[in-house]
Amino acid sequence: MEKEQQPRIALRLQPPPPRRDPWLVQIHGKKEEIQTFFSVSEGRYHVKSIPEMRGKRICATYQGWLVLKNLYFLADCILFNPMSLQKFEFPSWENTPYHICLLTSPPEQPNCTILLIGSKRIIGKYYTVEGFKVSFTFWHPKNDNWIRKEINFREKKINAATCFNGKIYMLDSLHNLLLLELEPIFGIRDVGVRRLREGADKERIGFKSTLIESDGELFAVLGLCHPDFDQIFDFEIYRLNLDEKVWEIVENTGDRVFFVGFGSCAWCWGSEAGIKGNTIYFTYENDRCLYEFDVEEKSITVTLPFPNVKNNWDETAQYSHKGIVFKCYQIFLSTKIKAGGRVP
Repeated sequence: MEKEQQPRIALRLQPPPPRRDPWLVQIHGKKEEIQTFFSVSEGRYHVKSIPEMRGKRICATYQGWLVLKNLYFLADCILFNPMSLQKFEFPSWENTPYHICLLTSPPEQPNCTILLIGSKRIIGKYYTVEGFKVSFTFWHPKNDNWIRKEINFREKKINAATCFNGKIYMLDSLHNLLLLELEPIFGIRDVGVRRLREGADKERIGFKSTLIESDGELFAVLGLCHPDFDQIFDFEIYRLNLDEKVWEIVENTGDRVFFVGFGSCAWCWGSEAGIKGNTIYFTYENDRCLYEFDVEEKSITVTLPFPNVKNNWDETAQYSHKGIVFKCYQIFLSTKIKAGGRVP
């Protein structure tokens, strides 16, 4: 009986194979020791318990690489590729608040950087918000320690960031596109692109903003939310035209499929993955469901990809960060070989 179970146990410790569409990964279990991988194109899930991922939070993803931070031992931080099982250790970022974690490139490349962006309100007289103190904490292999910079913004904070053409672009809360330069001289400058949704500032709508690099182009995907319920009811998609310094509205993404999750995003060609193009898949924090937005029909379909995950969040370990308790969460893991490319 034990001999029969050995192959099954060994298979559970191994990652699933790469796919043309991103894996949706759910971290769960009493000590976050279980990872369930779901494939949209396959319509099935695979339960794993990869040792390097046990008890860790996935903070960022890039081309199959994960930024992993141990929830219980703060000094345990690694870059890990669950497909190749390669891993690199890096210094811990203890007591560094952040809401965006970005990995700019694979660790074997010289420009690899891990960037943490955090925002703290500046409270003035009569407890009014007078601005935001935004912190930028970053590390790359040539440095022994993390470097931290802070800038005060009067009216805005950073909502999204990505690496595009070797540069770090950010979208602030007023929908301005900014370029971040870390070294040799730290600085932030406005790219000069006409901002998104200009003239719509008075609309009572919330936004979940995401920047996605796709096949050599930069897209901004805005999830429109009810301000009181924080639920997405529509999406707006824009393509960056750097030559004309404008964002162009995208009414139809064609064969492209976008994946937007809490702290992660990805994309693929629908025809190659065997799924419908012109679609956005998205998730919410602390939610077991997967949501499918049809760009043409403006409709949302809800599925439950992880029936093996219990809905009782009290049975999962909790991790407090910036006063927010994170329990179960999902990320999109792209296993493409090249950035913006296609699996051969």
